[in-house]
Amino acid sequence: MIRCIVNPGCSLGEGPLWDAESRRLYWVDILENRIYRHDPAADTTESWRTPEHVGFVLPTQHGLVAGFASGLHRVELHDDGTVTSLRIDRVDPEFRFNDATLGADGRIWACTLAAYYCYDDQLNRRTVDEGYLVANGPALSPDSRLLYTVETKGHSGRRKGVYVSRIEADGTLAGQRLLVEWAYGSLPDGVVTDADGNLWLGEFYGNVLRRFNAEGEETLTVPLPAWNVTKAALADRRLYVTSARVDVDEETLARHPDTGAVLEVVLGE
Repeated sequence: MIRCIVNPGCSLGEGPLWDAESRRLYWVDILENRIYRHDPAADTTESWRTPEHVGFVLPTQHGLVAGFASGLHRVELHDDGTVTSLRIDRVDPEFRFNDATLGADGRIWACTLAAYYCYDDQLNRRTVDEGYLVANGPALSPDSRLLYTVETKGHSGRRKGVYVSRIEADGTLAGQRLLVEWAYGSLPDGVVTDADGNLWLGEFYGNVLRRFNAEGEETLTVPLPAWNVTKAALADRRLYVTSARVDVDEETLARHPDTGAVLEVVLGE
């Protein structure tokens, strides 16, 4: 079953994340400087305007942490729709934060458009991977021993697709290889893993959510009534999937009316 849970017409809906503790869904609209939160039980959606582009938001042991264009911030979301923030770290705003994931050990794995960083449980940053034109993901394997990264556009030094690296004890990456070479007319976007080690990928310039096994073999395609499928978040037996209206013409929007929405995909149906 596939249904639209809310359609705010996101220009660049991204970074969906299911907070199991509060049982609420977070995501962002990067281009419109918005953080969203949806409560499925109450069927309510709230939003907050951020002072700059926001690539992700994560509920952490330090509170809510967001990746703004200029760096990592602690944020507080207020009832009047405003946000207050405290800077943790600064990055080059030319290569704004684009996505992130939170490990069970409290480490944040985050990417700007050009590079991947790891923040330890005290929010100290180290660069772990570089050489991307448009970086997406990242995602961790269920045992947190592997990191999956995405090159969305591709360039002469790095083909577009999904890369996998081994995470060493000190948090560095080793043995990187291309796991999924993107053989479609679309672009690979955000990636998330499930408890079985499968990878779920959105596709920009497309309307399909794709599942790959840990060996990089495609095992399922889920066509959606939305264009520019960006990323999925897993919650129990459900997927919440974001999408983007940026550069979508009226003809494409008519064919995919839920573009810019968040879709719920119930697995096994």
